[in-house]
Amino acid sequence: MIASLFKVALLAFLPVSEVRGAIPYGVLGARLPITLVLPVALLGNIVPYFLVMYLLQVALKLFCKMEWFDRLFERYTEGVKRRFKKYAQWERWGILFFVGVPLPFTGVWTGSLICFLGGLSLRESFPFVLGGLLLATGIVTVVTLLGYNLGSF
Repeated sequence: MIASLFKVALLAFLPVSEVRGAIPYGVLGARLPITLVLPVALLGNIVPYFLVMYLLQVALKLFCKMEWFDRLFERYTEGVKRRFKKYAQWERWGILFFVGVPLPFTGVWTGSLICFLGGLSLRESFPFVLGGLLLATGIVTVVTLLGYNLGSF
């Protein structure tokens, strides 16, 4: 059970899967109780927010000296800005909806990067990123439990 919970936390932490992969894996794949999966997935998925908001500045100072990394990061941030454009009209609430829509590349990692690039402080951005995470977690949980219940027929 501990190994499965660790996998849930790892999936929640990874930028590709986040809660979109962690919750279905925990409930459907590992057959863990939802009461264990949800807190582990939430905690695993909020960690990247703090990494981005606190450590990205330091990492960029080190790595952007390398021309290839600077180009790669610039290309990635342009894509992030382009994906966020349709949500930008709602400002901070747009971050909540952007993070809350459980689609690829719209989770906590990308939302945190938007906050970082926009110069938002922890105090300004955390409630909206957390709200988006809770929204995404709710949507994924409902869909997962519906799938679980449909599979038991």
